[in-house]
Amino acid sequence: MNKIDKKWQLKIICLLLAIVLWFVIINEQNPLSEGSYTVPITVENLDSQYITSNVPKTVYVRLSGPRNTIINVGPSDIKAYIDLSNVQEGDVEVPVHVEIPSGTELKKQSMTSTKITVDVYTVKEFKLTPHIVGKLDDKDFISDLKIVPEKVVVSGARRLIQQVDKAVVDIPVSQRSSDFAIMAPIHLFQADGTVIEGLEMTPWQSNVKVAIGHDAAAKTVPLNLKVTGSTSWKSVSVQPTSVQIRGSADTLKNIDSLDLPEIDVENMTEEKTWKAIIPPIEGVVIDPDDVDVTLSIKKDE
Repeated sequence: MNKIDKKWQLKIICLLLAIVLWFVIINEQNPLSEGSYTVPITVENLDSQYITSNVPKTVYVRLSGPRNTIINVGPSDIKAYIDLSNVQEGDVEVPVHVEIPSGTELKKQSMTSTKITVDVYTVKEFKLTPHIVGKLDDKDFISDLKIVPEKVVVSGARRLIQQVDKAVVDIPVSQRSSDFAIMAPIHLFQADGTVIEGLEMTPWQSNVKVAIGHDAAAKTVPLNLKVTGSTSWKSVSVQPTSVQIRGSADTLKNIDSLDLPEIDVENMTEEKTWKAIIPPIEGVVIDPDDVDVTLSIKKDE
């Protein structure tokens, strides 16, 4: 009986050694390994009335696991996303969630949260303002100008659309002496001349047809400037203070001055200079058709 017991003990010990040896061999053949991945970040559960900006495109992830598992893992097997199901308009910080394949362990994540901007999606229509770029010959003038379409539909973040003062079409006229037509791009500007980007426009360019007249009459007229807002410690000046206008004599005889767009300085706190486009008049060339507007702030003595 003792011999039988000893045989069973030896068998059990051999079995345990075999199991340990199996694990050692398997571990040597399939050791722990690490893999690094650049994973695209998606946005989930965003209400259709909102749009987002400043969302990072990717997150860096490092995983560990058995080598046979790691070598079969690619970026498409890892999911990175931000959940915006309860988000509100404004700047918000949200967690970056990462889902990894089974059998792996997350060792590193380059960002666990990110600050994004959530805006209300808005659509607004703006009338196009023509801007003459360059100069015609002294005796030539634009007798007729047609823009098709005359308006542009702008869509995107409400905070950006609220900053749009005008939609401008640049019309190059240098070396033009006869009628012409071009496709001209549309640009969006704030009241202080700053270009606004990040909005969608439909269309993004306009068809412009220009008729050139000859034997133009010319005269110089002053510019009228109207400033609103808190002006007790702010002043606004323009340069030049007068411009030349050209066109038919019948058209010019009733024009004694030109009004600049109204300038609101209420929320302006820094001195600056920007371009202001003089509102166009049909059948009249205004030279120049934009002026330098300078905001000056009186310093406390």
